[in-house]
Amino acid sequence: MADKIATDFISNIKAKSKKAIEWFRKIVKDTQRSAFPATTGRKEIMTDRNIGIRTGKPIIGKLYLFQYSAKWADILPYWDMWPLIFPFDYAKNGFYGINLHYLSPNHRAALMIRLIKAQGGAGDMNENFKLKLSYDIITKYKPAIPCIKRYLFSHVQGKGLYGISGEDWSYAAALPLQKFQKESAKYVWQQSDLKF
Repeated sequence: MADKIATDFISNIKAKSKKAIEWFRKIVKDTQRSAFPATTGRKEIMTDRNIGIRTGKPIIGKLYLFQYSAKWADILPYWDMWPLIFPFDYAKNGFYGINLHYLSPNHRAALMIRLIKAQGGAGDMNENFKLKLSYDIITKYKPAIPCIKRYLFSHVQGKGLYGISGEDWSYAAALPLQKFQKESAKYVWQQSDLKF
């Protein structure tokens, strides 16, 4: 059963590679439209599964993509402008999450598969699917540790977070959604690898 989850997840990524690129372009275009309404004539984001679901407060265990401006951008060695996160706890004025972008795509997919397996399987991975997450669960998987970040609501750009339906997680795991500031993705992934 556990091997079937991994096989299905990886084959889903490979089988949908062309559709994944189209999905990526659409979600980025729509999130940018919301983040920069003055330049595009703002349109409301529809709750279509291909572009995600706009929300203000994240639900623990769901997957979100959003545009972010780091509070300490000047002193951080690097940070991700487009986090792809699984929130796992709320904090004052924000939340904690695992930003999958701090791992290379292969490690990212492997971590997602381990977290899905920890739930007892994938079940029906649809818009209602979510992981049961807590700090204790996450830290059992060493690759998740460099991904733990805190986010402030006041630094989320645009109108909110864009929920990614469970059936689209394989797209999100495979695509180059990250946009690191100050350093390349390759450098960030090397730094993360040193921590596990």
